[in-house]
Amino acid sequence: MSLKKKKEESRKRKSAVLGSMFGIGFFLLFGIVTAITPNSWFTRMIPANQLDWIFLILSSLLIGAYIGVDFYKKKTVRTCNVVATSGSVGSFLAFACPICNKLLVALFGATVLLTYFEPYRPILGIVSNTLLGVVLYWRIKA
Repeated sequence: MSLKKKKEESRKRKSAVLGSMFGIGFFLLFGIVTAITPNSWFTRMIPANQLDWIFLILSSLLIGAYIGVDFYKKKTVRTCNVVATSGSVGSFLAFACPICNKLLVALFGATVLLTYFEPYRPILGIVSNTLLGVVLYWRIKA
C-alpha cells in the first residue's frame, strides 16, 4: 500500500471518528437538555413522544455524518454550512419542549406556543431533517 493511500485511509478514519463523536455528543447533550433522556437536572413539562425520539436520533445521525464528511472534504468545498446550521436549529426546536424553553416563553408566551407552535413541531422536524439530509447529500456529491 502506498503512502498516499495510507494517508487517505487515515483521514477517512479520523473523519468517521469525529463524525461519530459529534453525533453521540449531540444526542447526549440535547437529549439531556431537552429532558428526552431522563435525568435529574432538567424536567420536561410536556411528555416526550415517539416523534421527539425519532427527531433526536435522526438529527444526531445526520449532524454527525455531515460533520464527518465536512471534515473529510473541508479543503475542497466551502458551502452548505448555513443550510446545515438552519436544519440543526430547526431540528432542535422540533424535539425540544416548547414551554420548557424560557427564551421562547419570554418572547411569545406559553399560550401562543401551545396554540400555534406545538401543532407544527412535527412539520418543522420533517423539514429540518430533510434539510440536513439534502445538505449531507450535497456535501457528499461535491
